[in-house]
Amino acid sequence: MSRTPATCQRWSAREIRVLHELPRVLVVDDNVGAAEALATYLSYEGVEARAADGCEQALRCVRDWVPDVVVLDIMMPERDGYETASALRSCLPTQSLGIVAFTSLDEDHVKETGKARHNFDGYCQKGTAPTALLALMRKLWRE
Repeated sequence: MSRTPATCQRWSAREIRVLHELPRVLVVDDNVGAAEALATYLSYEGVEARAADGCEQALRCVRDWVPDVVVLDIMMPERDGYETASALRSCLPTQSLGIVAFTSLDEDHVKETGKARHNFDGYCQKGTAPTALLALMRKLWRE
């Protein structure tokens, strides 16, 4: 039985305007080491990136530092990625930012939740090369 390769897909036509010299990305994942590693990789690729360990820390972060895109894990304790995306969409400074679901769940499973289609602009399965995630974010910035 072969496993379907991990993918990254754009889900919305939302256009993200980068408002700073460098694109800003907030990585939200309860696996702090993974979030920090991805943020570090992105910083080497010319992105201003920060990491947050969950919804509350993400909401505190965006008060003073508004990202262009949030890379958001789905399966987190307390408030999951769906709730976090909804909370970010309800805050004035982050209503129109791009949100990419970054999860081990397969794409169909994430889409089954009605909230996913309205709050997420893209999907990238964990295990995909970070270059593919970066390429997806660049599509969100460019188109």
